[in-house]
Amino acid sequence: MKTVWHVDADQWTNDGPKINSRESLDAIQEVLEHSGNIIVEHRHYRAGRAPDYLIFTDFKGFEEWLEGTTAGDSIWIWDYGALCRDDNAVTHGKAPDETGKVPLSGAY
Repeated sequence: MKTVWHVDADQWTNDGPKINSRESLDAIQEVLEHSGNIIVEHRHYRAGRAPDYLIFTDFKGFEEWLEGTTAGDSIWIWDYGALCRDDNAVTHGKAPDETGKVPLSGAY
């Protein structure tokens, strides 16, 4: 992680939650190895922009991405499998062909 901004008014401390702590990394690795994918919300520290949303399928890919983040970024992680189920989707549909038809079944 690189440091770009370090504003003292933001109360930097050694005691705050760290995404790269052993506890955090173990929890992330546990989900990826036993449950499935993770959803990441990346809130950029003092960047004046919207968060990025990513999905990771393996721990190595997550670790490589994490190395490119900026000190102070806020990283939130969720278990994709626990949140994204067929019974709690906002909506669902299939892409129609040029006549408006969609298949009622199929291999997915």
